[in-house]
Amino acid sequence: MLSLPPAMQAALSSGVTQLAWCWLITRGDGERLGFTDHDGVLEIDGVACEPASGLVPGAIRSEAGSPARGAAFGAVSSDRISAADIAKGLYDGARVEVWRVDWAAPETRVRVFTGEIGEIRRSGAGFEVELAGLSARLNRRIGRVFSKACDAELGDARCGVDVSASAFTGEGSVAEMASTARFAAEGLDTYQPGWFAHGRLVWLTGANAGAAARVETHELRGGAVQIALAGAPAFPLAPGDTFQIIAGCDGRAETCRTKFANFARFRGCPHIPGNDVLIRHAGSEAVRDGGRR
Repeated sequence: MLSLPPAMQAALSSGVTQLAWCWLITRGDGERLGFTDHDGVLEIDGVACEPASGLVPGAIRSEAGSPARGAAFGAVSSDRISAADIAKGLYDGARVEVWRVDWAAPETRVRVFTGEIGEIRRSGAGFEVELAGLSARLNRRIGRVFSKACDAELGDARCGVDVSASAFTGEGSVAEMASTARFAAEGLDTYQPGWFAHGRLVWLTGANAGAAARVETHELRGGAVQIALAGAPAFPLAPGDTFQIIAGCDGRAETCRTKFANFARFRGCPHIPGNDVLIRHAGSEAVRDGGRR
């Protein structure tokens, strides 16, 4: 049950209210933003909540056995929330606090929701943000998946490969566009084709600076290095846009052994039986330990 501060309860009981909504957003990069539907600046926890933010609150629902969920609506034309920042994922998983504030005395306030940003849906010049309560984390699957492929992310603590080495990380630039998600690249001539397939690319300059993308293929066509991304960037690419690119790993044991010399830390189960073992007929060998299959 939500408990109200005595001053807030007294204001509500008097029948005369001067209430406003305030949102505090803490992004993954540490940037804190404040917004309010009041017509003046309100300060909450040292953060100035700016008016005319373009945000409109939706209903917040909480049911027994399920996490609280809510929504906020806005326009990407806001000076504080830009379409570029949303596209770059700067608001993915950001912490959100929703406050009900007495705008005449901002110290009289109550926090009605704490959670994080989930899905962001864009429609034209507007957007809708799904807010999920902190208890939604309890619905996430935690634990390992046993499979032949490695379930670690290349370069993380479980993998242990130093991807900052020049053998695994390179820098290049866009030479020519082939499509919205494919381009000819300069600066990667020393790497063999396929080296960056399934890897990660981060844009350093251009309209997409700061955004990351997955590399689908890395090929050599007509003497030119061709990079294809898993999806088109949020903004059109242009010749001269620079990027950093990290080698890719397909999770196979052979790749871990030959490409990264890291098989001792391979996080898959390459010898685990597959479904084909269940439908095989009986063998004629005396010792049936699977060693010949």
